[in-house]
Amino acid sequence: MLFVQVILPVFLIASAGYLFERKTAADLQSLTNVALYLFAPSLVFSALLKRTVESDILGRLSLFMILYTALLCLLAWGFSRWVRFDGDTTRAFTLTTSMMNVGNFGLPLVFFAYGDAALNVSALLVVLFSVPLVTLAILIAQGQGSRLQDALKNTLRIPIFYGVALALLCKLVSWQPPEFILRATDLLGQAAIPVMLVLLGMQLARTKVYQNWGFFSLATGIRLVVGPLLAIALVTLLGLDGLTRKVAILQTSTPSAVLPLLYCIRSGTRPDLVSGTILLSTICSALTLTALLYWLG
Repeated sequence: MLFVQVILPVFLIASAGYLFERKTAADLQSLTNVALYLFAPSLVFSALLKRTVESDILGRLSLFMILYTALLCLLAWGFSRWVRFDGDTTRAFTLTTSMMNVGNFGLPLVFFAYGDAALNVSALLVVLFSVPLVTLAILIAQGQGSRLQDALKNTLRIPIFYGVALALLCKLVSWQPPEFILRATDLLGQAAIPVMLVLLGMQLARTKVYQNWGFFSLATGIRLVVGPLLAIALVTLLGLDGLTRKVAILQTSTPSAVLPLLYCIRSGTRPDLVSGTILLSTICSALTLTALLYWLG
């Protein structure tokens, strides 16, 4: 029943986006901008205003993000050296194993699994894991030609950061926005989850798969098997429990992120390997995430 209630709705909505893109060739960039600049920040703002986020939890989730990303990058680098991948293949392998889809896939998944009560933790994880996704991922994709200064500037361009900052500021000064503002942001936020999944399907429709199944299978295995095991170990180490523990594990056990593919296309860093892994890991996650949900309870 968990597959039908939680996983299947995610894939049905993403499939609708896939078919929509294949049949209409819609303007993906415009829809992405609407979700990025309106729906997602409103969802984060609304979710954080409704609930209290303890500074201790925020600190431990931040440490979780740093350790999780760093350990997966080190694992990918070490394994690549062992099997003697070349430079571009190593970068593609690192991106597909260490960068996961916490936003378009993870946020709706957590919502379907645990409901509105989990949105504050889930939204924080989206914000935290967006930092390496728009900084470290760019540095990895571009290799030696990348500039840390440019990557850091991209962090300040993430609209959801400002949604978080505004919500925390309201709580800090104990100011409750007027009801008309809350209703507007709440309605905009409700559109974020379905639109994110539609965008995921549209992005997958543009993904091309090439024949390199050894790489695809290896990267997918690390992303969907080693990733969850590492998340379980880290939440135990950091003392995260209850719903926060479940959300952190589930949301970081999602398939490879789509955004690094755009970086790889721009820099020519084996986009064929990255795109194939994204597609295969997304398909296989239907099985791994169902098993994980049963284990989490």
